[in-house]
Amino acid sequence: MVNVIRGTSDKPVSSKKLGEYFEARDDIEGTLYLGYPIIGTAQGGYQIDALLVSKQHGVIIFHIVEGTNTVLDLEDTQDENITKLESKLLQHKELLNRRKLMVEMSVVSYAPAWYQYPEDIDTKEYRILITKDDLDNFIELCSWENNQCFEKVNSVIQAITTISKKNPRIYVKKEDSRGGKLKKIEESIANLDATQNAAVIETVEGVQRIRGLAGSGKTIVLALKVAYLHAKRPDWNIAVTFNTRSLKGQFHRLINTFTIEHTNEEPDWEKISIIHAWGSPRIEGIYYNFCKIHNIEYLDFSKASLLTFEYGKEFDYACEKALHNTQTIEQYYDVILVDEAQDFSEYFLRLCYEILKEPKRLVYAYDELQSLSDKMMQSPELLFGNNEDGVPKVRLENVSGEAKTGCCFEYLL
Repeated sequence: MVNVIRGTSDKPVSSKKLGEYFEARDDIEGTLYLGYPIIGTAQGGYQIDALLVSKQHGVIIFHIVEGTNTVLDLEDTQDENITKLESKLLQHKELLNRRKLMVEMSVVSYAPAWYQYPEDIDTKEYRILITKDDLDNFIELCSWENNQCFEKVNSVIQAITTISKKNPRIYVKKEDSRGGKLKKIEESIANLDATQNAAVIETVEGVQRIRGLAGSGKTIVLALKVAYLHAKRPDWNIAVTFNTRSLKGQFHRLINTFTIEHTNEEPDWEKISIIHAWGSPRIEGIYYNFCKIHNIEYLDFSKASLLTFEYGKEFDYACEKALHNTQTIEQYYDVILVDEAQDFSEYFLRLCYEILKEPKRLVYAYDELQSLSDKMMQSPELLFGNNEDGVPKVRLENVSGEAKTGCCFEYLL
């Protein structure tokens, strides 16, 4: 079957139609990416409309046409699409047999709203697909017999090849050391599975929950998601927060690496904040910045411990008090991603939710069986509370077969 991964697309109607076609093709093994990949070039990030990576049919690039307009530089677009992707694949010697790329590649324009083929285009050289029969016939012509590098192609497309390529951890001696644990994580995601892929690329216009066991790749997924969102929307203010201080360096390295894969440039660190949860006058933090922006009292650990009667609840109390003492909350982030969410109370997650601009793009990832304080992760309905009408602000609701908008969507890694 074909896993359809729906990224953000400015051609939603035709993209949806293409996705529905491949979801009905249970005879094809592979992944269809919509609104993905973004390829790093000398001119910056280059967007591919849609891409099929299939064991039977190789790599097929879809130039998607929205609407009935036929006045397009279709030939130039197809040429640029295939040369950009080919140049990316050629950088990986595992995909080469001497100088020849071992990947079967095709490019085609998909225009489901057109009524006829344009007369001024040689459709034998520059294929245009309008109907379902056109899709059937074209895909039948595309074949990939020597597909032994299928997994490697997926890894390149997913922009994760540089994890193991850059600074390989050959020096690790102890498996249970910090370096050993990182090496295991990096090796385990040489290829993302369908759920990890979806969690990275699918854009949720609302809250997104990612859960899994320790070592299931949640930190990598969050870093990939930051890089993808930053490449798509460089104007967005994005924050990444966590409980373990040592994660800051790891997030910085991963986000930097993945962004270069997408855009051929380092990220704009003015738009991405890798920020601690608590913070202090010396170190930026989500909570500390909230207090500073809203001109309310900041509680450090010592002050919070004097005001709460339960050990381990100091930060919970500080966040609850900050929310209670703030009448009008400023909204200054477009996306916030929270790692290790199992270590935070509902008050910190609510604080993150409240400082987000609409439509409240909050991504929180947590380990199901691992918490520093034996906290149990509540449902989104309980975590984020109710609005003035008594209706939950966030509801868990997964809808298959469409882009993610509203509610809370869950990915189980």
